Amino acid sequence: MKESLLLLDPRADALLILQKPNLHLLRAPIDEVVSVIRTADEANSPIPLEIQQGDTTEPPKTNDDLRSLQPYQENGDPNQIVFRVSAKHLCLASPVFRKAFQGNFKELKQNEQGLLEITTSEWNAETLLILLDIIHGHHYCVPKQPGLAIIAQIGTIVDYYDCLEAVKIVFSYWHASIGNGKTYRSLPSPEDDIMHKGLFGDGETTILFMAWMAQDQECFKGLTRSAVLTTNGLVETHLPMPAQILEKINNKRCEIIDQMISQMYSLIDDLIEGRVGCSEECSCRLLGFLMKQMNQQSLPTEKPKRPFWGYSVVYIRRIIGRVQTRRCNTSGCTLQARLGLYQKKNELGTAVPGLDQEDFQ
Repeated sequence: MKESLLLLDPRADALLILQKPNLHLLRAPIDEVVSVIRTADEANSPIPLEIQQGDTTEPPKTNDDLRSLQPYQENGDPNQIVFRVSAKHLCLASPVFRKAFQGNFKELKQNEQGLLEITTSEWNAETLLILLDIIHGHHYCVPKQPGLAIIAQIGTIVDYYDCLEAVKIVFSYWHASIGNGKTYRSLPSPEDDIMHKGLFGDGETTILFMAWMAQDQECFKGLTRSAVLTTNGLVETHLPMPAQILEKINNKRCEIIDQMISQMYSLIDDLIEGRVGCSEECSCRLLGFLMKQMNQQSLPTEKPKRPFWGYSVVYIRRIIGRVQTRRCNTSGCTLQARLGLYQKKNELGTAVPGLDQEDFQ
C-alpha cells in the first residue's frame, strides 16, 4: 500500500512536478454511447464537469482533492503538485522520460536532497496519477472502470510520453469490464440502428481505441463500420491509435459517398441530355423536381469533391431516399428508379462490413 497519495515509490529518487494542474477541464463526451455507459461507471469514477475551488496549501490526500485543484493560486501564481517517483520505472516505461533523465533537458535538475526534479504542466492531476500508478505497479490503486473522459485523457498522456506498452494490459482490462455489461458491443451491429445514430464522436473513438488495444476483432469491426457510415470527415483524436485506421475509415466513407452522389449528378446530366424521360417535357419536369429537392437539402448544383467534408454516408442516403417524383397523367417515369443505390435494406451492411484488425498489425 502507498503511504500517501503522491508517493509512488518509498525510495523515490526523483520528483515529477505537475505545474498548472487541471488547466484543461475533463469533459465527459456527450455522445449517446456515453450516456449508456455513464450509469455503470459513475460510482467508480465521478467526473466533475466543473472544478471547484480548492485549498492547495497542503498536498492533496484524496482523489477528490486532486479533482478540486486549481491551475492557479488566488494571487495568480501557477499552482503545482509534486509526485515522488522512481526514475527507473519512468525510464523503463517511456523513452521520453528516459531521454529527459539521461539527457541535458532544461526540465531536469537536482535539488538539495539529491533528488532529480522534472517538470510537466497542465495535465489533469487525477489521470496523471492513474498513469503513474500503472507504471509503478500500484494496480490496486487503478480504478476498475473509469469514465471514458478519463480513459481518453490517459490515452493522450500515454501518446505524449510514448508509453503504450506499459499500459496496454490495463486498457485491455478496462475494455473487457465495460464490454461485459453489453453496453456497446451491439451498438454498431444492426444497420437500422446505425441509420438513426448521430455522428461518430469522442466516446465511440475512445471505445474504438480500447477495442484496438484489447484486440477485440468483433467490436473493432463493428465500430469501424459505424464510423464509415456516420462520420462526416477524418476522425481526429489525440489517442495513440494508428493513423492508418482512421485514414482507411475516411477513405471508405469517401468511396461510398462518391458512389451515391455520382448516381445523382449523373442523373442530372442524363436529364439535361434527354437520356432519361419519355419526352423532352418529361425530362425537364423530372430535372426540375430533382434540382428543387437537392436545393432544399442544401446540395450544391455541382458535384462535391473528395474528401466530402461535412457529409456522412447516412446523411447522403437519407437525402436520396427522400427524393420524390410528382406523377402526371402522361408519364410513369420516376426519379427513384435511377436513385436506388444502397436504398434497399442491408445493402450498406454488405458494402461496409467493417475493417479487419489484422490489417493494421
